[in-house]
Amino acid sequence: MQNSIFRRLLKWEFVKENKTKFTFLGNGYSGYWFPTNLLERRGTIWGVGLGRDSSFEKELLDRGYSFFGFEPELDCYEISRKQFEGTEAVLENYGLWDKSGEFNYTGENISIVNIFDLEEQSKEKLVIRSLWEIAEEKSLSENNRPRVLKLNIEGAEREILLRFLKEPLDFDAIIFQAEFLFHIGFKKILRKIKAWNELRKILRHLDTRNWEISNFTRHQITLMKEKNS
Repeated sequence: MQNSIFRRLLKWEFVKENKTKFTFLGNGYSGYWFPTNLLERRGTIWGVGLGRDSSFEKELLDRGYSFFGFEPELDCYEISRKQFEGTEAVLENYGLWDKSGEFNYTGENISIVNIFDLEEQSKEKLVIRSLWEIAEEKSLSENNRPRVLKLNIEGAEREILLRFLKEPLDFDAIIFQAEFLFHIGFKKILRKIKAWNELRKILRHLDTRNWEISNFTRHQITLMKEKNS
């Protein structure tokens, strides 16, 4: 119920009526709504956080997109490596965030951000690198357009988006899971209100920089850079 209320408030404030059509790619575990008019453009998809299935990225790869995938957890990385074996996909066994280093994670949720306040379950460290560092390393400005950034990193989207406000990168679309709001437990209402206000701040700033919310389905938000920007 709380998530539904927060979602409606965000839609009321930010989602404009537009004629952009969307096509669902992937499956129930790793599916995303993707702008239909970009499907055949043969651009570049950056998949940050692959989990145990990358059907979304695989469908775009099959349509002619280039694909860079980033997954810090070894088991998930190996699953992805097998899924893309024999393709031209570039997969890296590290995660992306707003900073670089080695970080403990909390186990099964494969996150360096403990949004559930779980007791630490794993002593394993994840290798994380800065999205900005890798954008330079992989020559983002030379990647085929449209350049799409997909973030599904269990709450760590927040820090990337906040830095993106100050240091924008040359992507044309951003698809992210707003887990730092919607996955906070319903009893932690003060934390949810704080996270809601942070997400509003992010979306307001992006709106002033000619980014438009084109789709808002459950926890997924799709932002597209307006053509006249």
